[in-house]
Amino acid sequence: MPSTTKTFRTSAFAGASRLALLAAVLGGCLALGGCGNRLQQFTGSLGDLGRSGATETRTDPIADLARRYDAKPGEKRVSLDYAAALRANGQHPQAVAVLQRASIVNVGDRDVAAAYGKALADIGRLEEASQVLAQAHSEDRPNWRVLSTLGSIADQTGDHARARDLYTRALQIAPNEPSVLNNLGLSYVLTKELAKAEETLRKAVSQPGADPRIQANLDLALKLQNQHPARSGTAPALTAAAAPVPAVGAPGARPRSVSTTGSLWRAPQAEMKAPPAAVKAPQATTE
Repeated sequence: MPSTTKTFRTSAFAGASRLALLAAVLGGCLALGGCGNRLQQFTGSLGDLGRSGATETRTDPIADLARRYDAKPGEKRVSLDYAAALRANGQHPQAVAVLQRASIVNVGDRDVAAAYGKALADIGRLEEASQVLAQAHSEDRPNWRVLSTLGSIADQTGDHARARDLYTRALQIAPNEPSVLNNLGLSYVLTKELAKAEETLRKAVSQPGADPRIQANLDLALKLQNQHPARSGTAPALTAAAAPVPAVGAPGARPRSVSTTGSLWRAPQAEMKAPPAAVKAPQATTE
């Protein structure tokens, strides 16, 4: 991502705050959870391909999934796997199309609804995403991943109180879940409650299995308080501007949400007066 050397001013805070929200989705899968596991199922062994003999050839996992999908369009498992791979590769509109078809074939399926809602959020169709995600769980059987994703959407639309209520409910189901804590911490960054943001992101980073990119969000919170990222144990990794990174396993969150999340979190260019040169856009781990 490009970096800037402009002097950080108070007026730049809005732009930096929006950059922080880039991580809120912790991409697709980190926010929704589950996508990363599915992606790993078909990519986990790629590193071993071609090692045992010269006659073996490498396989493109997306091409392989595309063939499986073409053979069974709308089938639940292959649709979810294919869409997760597309999202991880930044092909968000195509992922939406795949999941839209799956939702028609698998009416009422909550796994499909959860994935479809997240994919819609990836491309900024937030109202539709909220409606679809509402069908992905129920009050008697709440899904913490869905609650966290709904929270990131609420943050993006400026309803921070509702977002935090949703994160709290998610944490009641999945205590200390790092992806939810990440989103909550970024919510505090958006409202300039930086001490709370730091405390929450430190807690997220300390959890077992926390995505490494959450550390970048903590560094950002520290930078916004004029503190050195070294306090968090790592050197700064943020650069003021731009293009989101791919979601990890979807999540991947690209810095488009923890995240995150697609072009979910696009900061207006006019407000991109960046933080100090040492700072980078928050890294999300996207579901």
